[in-house]
Amino acid sequence: MPSRRTTPARASVTALLMLLLAASGGLLAAGAAHAGGVTTEPLARHAQKRAVAAVEQDPLQVTIDALTPSALKSDPTKGTVVVSGTITNQDKQTWQDLNVYALIGSTPLTTETELTEASLTDPDQQVGNRITSYGDFTTVPDLTPGQSAPFSLTIPRADLKDSTGQPITKPGVYWFGVQVLGSNANGRDNLADGQARTFLPLVDKQVSPTGSEPAALVVPLRQRVLRQPDGTLVSPETWVKRISPGGRLNALVNFGAGHPVSWLVDPAVIDAVTQLAAGNPARSMTPTVGGQPRAAVSSPTPAMRAAAVDEDGVAAARDWLNRLTAALKQSPAVYALPYGDLDLASAARHDPGLYAVARKRSAEVLAALGVTSQPADAPIDGYLPAGAFRLGDGTTPVLLSDQAVSGTVPALASFDTRTVITTSSLVAAGGPPPGDTLGLVPLRQELLAQAALRLGTGDPVVAVLPATWTPGTGVAGFFDGLTRPWLDLTDIGSATGGITAQPLASSRLRYPDAELSAELPAQTFRAVDGLRTEGATLQRVISHNTTLATTLLDDALTSASYTARGGAGGEAAERTRETVGAILRRITVEAPPSVTLASTSGRFSATVSNGLDQPVTVKVRPIGDKGMSIASPHRLDIPAKGRASLLMTASARTNGVHTVTLELTDTAGHPLGSKASLPIRTAQVSRIIWLFIGCGLGLLFTAILVRLVRRIRAAGSDSVDEDAAESQETA
Repeated sequence: MPSRRTTPARASVTALLMLLLAASGGLLAAGAAHAGGVTTEPLARHAQKRAVAAVEQDPLQVTIDALTPSALKSDPTKGTVVVSGTITNQDKQTWQDLNVYALIGSTPLTTETELTEASLTDPDQQVGNRITSYGDFTTVPDLTPGQSAPFSLTIPRADLKDSTGQPITKPGVYWFGVQVLGSNANGRDNLADGQARTFLPLVDKQVSPTGSEPAALVVPLRQRVLRQPDGTLVSPETWVKRISPGGRLNALVNFGAGHPVSWLVDPAVIDAVTQLAAGNPARSMTPTVGGQPRAAVSSPTPAMRAAAVDEDGVAAARDWLNRLTAALKQSPAVYALPYGDLDLASAARHDPGLYAVARKRSAEVLAALGVTSQPADAPIDGYLPAGAFRLGDGTTPVLLSDQAVSGTVPALASFDTRTVITTSSLVAAGGPPPGDTLGLVPLRQELLAQAALRLGTGDPVVAVLPATWTPGTGVAGFFDGLTRPWLDLTDIGSATGGITAQPLASSRLRYPDAELSAELPAQTFRAVDGLRTEGATLQRVISHNTTLATTLLDDALTSASYTARGGAGGEAAERTRETVGAILRRITVEAPPSVTLASTSGRFSATVSNGLDQPVTVKVRPIGDKGMSIASPHRLDIPAKGRASLLMTASARTNGVHTVTLELTDTAGHPLGSKASLPIRTAQVSRIIWLFIGCGLGLLFTAILVRLVRRIRAAGSDSVDEDAAESQETA
């Protein structure tokens, strides 16, 4: 019985697609196998399934929004199966006489290899029998183009039959789905005009002597964080939508809060929403109070006012932060990514030291929230080259996709001192097409199917949900369906705690060329390093602000994120670095036009001007040639919009004209950008000149002495003559 309407165009395109997929690696190349003997597809399953599903859309789109029970018991005489969802007319014409049927696979899948094959099955392929018993199908009203209608089917458990007509009782995983048949202007046939498929496990608890199957579901909190050069978030209105009802980040908190999930958190996302809760202020150089990283700006510019968040956005941000913090504190495990979701492969190649910086910053943010966390590395696509395992001290565990390991894939491995936890690519890809493959029901059923097939093997299922995944409605039903007596939904540590890690050789690591080409370029890390350096410099210059370096470091780290792949190579970090450099260049040094020394040493003055609205602390570093040395004060404290003069002492060892450059720096000696040059002329007097001067002075003093003697003698002679005359007169 054909399961789906197949047109010649669909058949030809599908055949071509399958040939291309086979040529690129084979639909079931034995590149990776689970420890239990399971072969998994080494290609990117998610991309394959999306490509297959997109060959040609059915005129009617069908989603499965609820399925109860989520797993069958072996007794076929009890209970019913209830499935409900939505049908949407994607066609340009009206569809009438719509009947909705359930579909059940006749033969169970009993290995993960078979489950993988089934997950990659062409949507056109028949996978089960349509249940047409009276009362087991339903009808929905006619649908005009774009119109939707809900459906619900209730099927007695006994009506789920195999190919022999007997109720299914064998343990395993069965195909289950919904098909819609209708008529349009071209009439009606027996082919499905729309369908959705998933898996329905049947578990006999007696086949599990080792107890429940452990499983860990990891919810990633990842999002691109991008800021303007002034520090405001880019597109704050988009951020508000993400954290408001209907937004992805809001849905993630609703999904994980109060449920036994493990969180995988990039603290940069929390910082971004914290900034929204403050109104999205720009970076400020005002004195810090209480260590606030982004103080409010007293006189915002028009651009800053345009980036501001209104009261509703602020309220939404605060509400989201409160709910997330509560969820993280209640969670059995919180795993912290390096701050900014650092691109591990690129960092290992271009700047390995950045990893420790990102790790330290990540721990600081979560500790400030009072959240207990542990570090974990989780490449966003699940792949990591061998060199990246050497980042850090080698103690942080790595979550690696089972697609990234060839051969037998252990649930827990060790590589180069690192603990490696392999995660399920089946669950990460969601359910089989067609339909909403990442809907809550298809994703849950894929997890249950894999867990059912591992039951009794001792190998847990660890599933990291896709980085951009948005949970739909029906979260309560999702977790209710995972409450099975044979399934233990727990955290990663508990799920893998009783397993011995198996050594992993580097030759078994798979790192596709597509991953290599997607890595961030070296210029990104040059821009990041430049911004970090300028941020530290600005921090040392601005006297009363203690958070500038941290906020600029955060912006630098988000530029080296996995989520920044495909961008302009650190453009955001470079723009911010240029902005900080322009701020530093507003502090200038001025020198006199020239200086002439009358001896071997002398003093001259220079002026430093502060064009900023904040007080600064700087130094002036004089740079002279080999014949000249300059001594200057150690530091200068200059008020806002102020000036300061400094007196420097120049000492010359040789005569002539010396060029001296005065360079403005921070207190650590890092240049701020302002320089001033001046010539210093030395007129050192020689010993011969001093001899002539001495001789001249000697002659001068001799002449003075001779003249005095003559005057004394002359005075004495005049006195004798007067005495003689007086004697003669007397006689």
